[in-house]
Amino acid sequence: MALSGIKVVEVSIWVAGPSCGMWLAENGADVIRVEPIGGDPVRGFAQWGVIPETDFNWLWEMWNRSKRGIALDLRQEEGRKVVHKLVTQADVFLANLRPHTLKRANLDYETLSQLNPRLIYAHITGYGPSGPGAAWPAFDDLAFWARGGIGSVLGEPGETYVNLRGSMGDHATGMNLLAGIALALYARERTGRGQRVDASLLGSGMWMNAQDIQAALSYNYELEKPSRKTATNPLFNTYQCKDGKWVVFDMPDSDRYWSGFCKALGKEDLEHDTRFDSFEKRMENSKKLLAIIEEIIAARNRDELEPLFHENGLVWGRVQTPMEVTQDPCAWDNGYIVEYEHSSRGKIKGLTCPVRLSQNPTRTPRSAPEFNQHTEEILRKIGYSPDDIGKLKEKKVIP
Repeated sequence: MALSGIKVVEVSIWVAGPSCGMWLAENGADVIRVEPIGGDPVRGFAQWGVIPETDFNWLWEMWNRSKRGIALDLRQEEGRKVVHKLVTQADVFLANLRPHTLKRANLDYETLSQLNPRLIYAHITGYGPSGPGAAWPAFDDLAFWARGGIGSVLGEPGETYVNLRGSMGDHATGMNLLAGIALALYARERTGRGQRVDASLLGSGMWMNAQDIQAALSYNYELEKPSRKTATNPLFNTYQCKDGKWVVFDMPDSDRYWSGFCKALGKEDLEHDTRFDSFEKRMENSKKLLAIIEEIIAARNRDELEPLFHENGLVWGRVQTPMEVTQDPCAWDNGYIVEYEHSSRGKIKGLTCPVRLSQNPTRTPRSAPEFNQHTEEILRKIGYSPDDIGKLKEKKVIP
């Protein structure tokens, strides 16, 4: 695996940091997940949205697979000393706590880089490490989605805001940090020194929304929201089929696909219709063409249309529900979903890293750690005796 031999100490909560740590672990790194003495808040999520309550915390599993876990009270000096000992032997320190929290616990970059000059210090913040938002609390719906401008540009014209579905910004930011860590590890091979790597929910959201933000920067202008009901290029739009399912076409250079599009719809006569036989004319008469296409597609089920779209070389896609995605052969054939053995639940299914290395495949996922599962094992490994461990328990530094 690409990161075999790399040791990571992760002091993070919720999603963005842990998701990054999980990708590090499944690419071979030995990731030690440091939890608060009372457990990560995610452990308390037995239910999410309208999903029935379950005794299996699939959220914790998803973001913490393949790691080892230790629980420490970092408010106590002895707890902080344990992390310091781990850091002296580590390659990466990963955190998403706020800067003043890390500083108060003596886990800031200045302190840890003195203990280990080769350390890669990887940190996620909500609004960036500098400026007025550096100390603000944040979740991805606030910093990535809302302040990053994404929620305001989606939906139909007239809608002011579209809510975020959970964790999208956390996952994007975690992947951005993963890329930064990889760059820093490569740089260390040449220089011998570690460095700080920063990623933020806001910065990730801005990059995801770059088309709209760059337009504002370049032209002092905000792009209008497109509407499927008034699309000027009907070959760049979504349509509902007879069975209630949707398809989306993405053919901005529509002249290239116009002939095949007409054949796929069984309307060859449209190809040479003088109202629609060029890109400009289709824009000029887009409302009429939209109505024609909607009527044709609404008369047939999606499964009937799919082979016709493929045979005629159209650029199109299904609008799938999450349940449909779990059954998509593209997802299974490329290993984006795998089945693996869980320590207490037998075979379960999960999402895996979407990046593939031909010479360094990811590991088969291992179960996420139970609370406090590896605490004593990890302490013994860094030199704590049974008596030392007993004293830490007495002082409630560890559970």
